[in-house]
Amino acid sequence: MSFVNNLSRLIVGSTEPIVALRKSVLDVAEHNIPVLILGPSGSGKELVAQALAEHSGRAGKLVSVNCASIPHSLLEAELFGYEKGAFTGANKSHKGKFEQAHNGTLFLDEIGDMPLDLQSKLLRALETKTFTPVGSSREVAVDFRLVCATHKNLYKQVVMKMFRSDLFFRISAFPIRIPALKDRSDDIEKLVYHLAHQLNTTLQRGMEFKVEKDAMWLLKTFPWPGNVRQLRNVVECLIIRSNGEPISVQQVQNVIREQSRQRLHRDTIDELQAKSAKNSPMQSMTDYQSFFVANGKLMIADHMKSIEREVVSAALIAAEEDFELAAQMLHLSVPELFQKKALHGL
Repeated sequence: MSFVNNLSRLIVGSTEPIVALRKSVLDVAEHNIPVLILGPSGSGKELVAQALAEHSGRAGKLVSVNCASIPHSLLEAELFGYEKGAFTGANKSHKGKFEQAHNGTLFLDEIGDMPLDLQSKLLRALETKTFTPVGSSREVAVDFRLVCATHKNLYKQVVMKMFRSDLFFRISAFPIRIPALKDRSDDIEKLVYHLAHQLNTTLQRGMEFKVEKDAMWLLKTFPWPGNVRQLRNVVECLIIRSNGEPISVQQVQNVIREQSRQRLHRDTIDELQAKSAKNSPMQSMTDYQSFFVANGKLMIADHMKSIEREVVSAALIAAEEDFELAAQMLHLSVPELFQKKALHGL
């Protein structure tokens, strides 16, 4: 019972996708097979990894590595450690994440960003449970449970030869998919109050947190492109700005609008405009919504052409310039595909 209660604390919600998610964690937690956590950015993959580690029955700790946040040139040393003098600045030996995770769980977040040369070394470490630190000739034996996560489609990465197929099948023995927040909107009210309680405790604010009915409706119907991470940021901002009165629709609108604009101006609007300039389409409904929220403008006729160009180009690359295969992918005849290829200057 305590296991289930703790799991509900980490994975909050009562909708069908979340109930199924908790069941998957329960099914695999005590087994030693690799787990691959799939889902969009900000959906809570690290919490699922934490739940798996806490209830794995292993004595060691959870050791996390974000493969996307560490420069490729440093990732090998971070994972496998290094000996003193192995490279400039290596003034003393350093234990890597593999060794730190001995008897515990190693969580490789965003594994889809791991470079190909390092993927082969990871595969060997998984198969032999040994590795060689950078600058060393000695082999170190380790016992760890591997959990990986990614927001990317690794199967497509394999097809595009950007991810090793043997490593993909090795790490995906038990895949767990986390739904996007917009696909479980009935959980949002429970999540809002759960996050508010956590944040109130952290911020040491004793004021009661309440949300007006219309404001909660807005929170439940917003598409949440940043998923639970974005919801947490909004709730935190609402708590800081609240004076103990129930949160209003206007307060929610203001916070979402401000954060959306900041997010767009920081790393999205320039990217979307660059995509338009380079005849490269946006990828999702939320891309378009965010673009227009920031007062973006686009010529729909030209943009539809750019989408067709991108799709045709992707099919040709995936088919390795096999025109018959690419035409089948696009439900076109081969002459029609040639026409589109010429039209778009591919």
